[in-house]
Amino acid sequence: DTDKSSFSLRFESREHLSHVVSHINFALSRIFNNSTFAYVPSFHYYVCVYSSQRGFSETYAALCDYNGISCKEEVQWDVDTIYHSQDNREFNLLDFSHLESRDLAVIVASMAYNTWFTKLYCKDLRIGSEVTEQVLHTISKSSSIEEITLENAGLKSDFPQKMSTALSENPASVIHSLNLANNSLDNQGMIRAKVLLHSLLLHYLPFPCVSISILGVVSLSQALCSTDEYSNSLIHLDLSKNPGLLSGDDNMYLCLSQPNCLVHLDLSGTDCYVDSLFGALLRGCCADLSFLNLSKNSFSHRKVKDTLPLFRQFFSSAFSLTYVSLASMKLPPDVLRALLTGLTSNPHINDLHLDISGCELRSAGAAVLQELFPRVSSIGTLDISDNGLDGDLLTVLPALSRHSSLKHLSLGKNFNIKNRVLDEVLQKLVQLIQEEECALQSLSLSDSRLRSRGTVLVNALGSNTCLRKVDLSGNNMDDIGAKMLSKALQINTTLRSVTWDRNNTSAAGFLDVARLIPVVLRMCDLRR
Repeated sequence: DTDKSSFSLRFESREHLSHVVSHINFALSRIFNNSTFAYVPSFHYYVCVYSSQRGFSETYAALCDYNGISCKEEVQWDVDTIYHSQDNREFNLLDFSHLESRDLAVIVASMAYNTWFTKLYCKDLRIGSEVTEQVLHTISKSSSIEEITLENAGLKSDFPQKMSTALSENPASVIHSLNLANNSLDNQGMIRAKVLLHSLLLHYLPFPCVSISILGVVSLSQALCSTDEYSNSLIHLDLSKNPGLLSGDDNMYLCLSQPNCLVHLDLSGTDCYVDSLFGALLRGCCADLSFLNLSKNSFSHRKVKDTLPLFRQFFSSAFSLTYVSLASMKLPPDVLRALLTGLTSNPHINDLHLDISGCELRSAGAAVLQELFPRVSSIGTLDISDNGLDGDLLTVLPALSRHSSLKHLSLGKNFNIKNRVLDEVLQKLVQLIQEEECALQSLSLSDSRLRSRGTVLVNALGSNTCLRKVDLSGNNMDDIGAKMLSKALQINTTLRSVTWDRNNTSAAGFLDVARLIPVVLRMCDLRR
């Protein structure tokens, strides 16, 4: 019996019967190779089916035939040739985004019966109801899919509940990473996701820009706090770009204060009160946290003095930090002092990326940087762009030059100063990059409107021996700047990347740069 018809057969002997059954099961093993066994009811025979790494093409062809659509040879060729030659276990729907929705649906359906692929990836591709239905079918059947990314795929608020139902039908599921970012899940979807989270033991949970509010995050935090297993499994939590999400509820702070193993935490743009968070982080994940993004949030100035000790203690006690962003918020001088003081006394971390751009540091922040930054040996990358430092760079730059571990520095949008002072600042910057012990490998002065006065720095690049990358975009240095750049690049032996966008350069200026290319190529050959 099949879905479309019934067949009656008479066999002369049991041997013939066994021969036919073995052929049927061999075919099934090639097409549906994640089955444990095939069962033919009429014969009451069980025959083991062995998994095959290369069964996708046969499964895909059979499902195309079953659904009455043409089998795309390019799909089979890509999987059999490219994917397998690279040992690629991630199936990327974007590779076949030019196909119709029905073709994509059959491709996804084929993954339900294949054990080669462990990841399903789709980003910025709106999938229709046909494809979504087959994604759920695959979730209900697959015993090999571990990670699912459906980012900005047009999913609706009912998807989490449907996925939870699909998982309930699959006790063999091994999914541990789920990315539903940038879908319109809204609060209703997050309430439904609560059931889904009970069905999964996730390591990776990104929910950026999913249009949820306080009501939705209450359901999420309740789900994460309701089981102790999440404290030992969830390592990546991203709730970014959900305005107002953490502005009026303490559930997530309570959840984060419980012992956990978070490595990556992104709460940027959620309107959380940053000073209220660090006590929770200190108790919850201080030992494991590596990535922390709290940009585009704010400090509660009424509470900040009370929480400064916790803030300082976190940064002195964190064991694994590699990236911290407090960008685009007003950073009080006392908070900056507590941050740098904490890092100064932290012996556990090094080569930290610290982003405090757009924090309105101004003169008060510059004074703190001048005093404390030379003592913080753990910072390898510093972004202090767009802070209104302006003339205060005269005191900040010498402090930066006394930092032996600083490799990457971003200073852009800090040069709104009169010409005489600008010349002094640029001379200080030239001195910084020309010092013998300068460790800088990259420097960004983007969008600083240096104009022709910036050529003093461009000239200094000629003899510079430390920088590998320079971003001079958005400075309107005109053709004279391009001419100086061409001369500097003829003798510089270390630069690998120069960004020169938005410099008001004409064709003549680019010609000056183009003429040096053969010279640079010859120098590269000599260095090799």
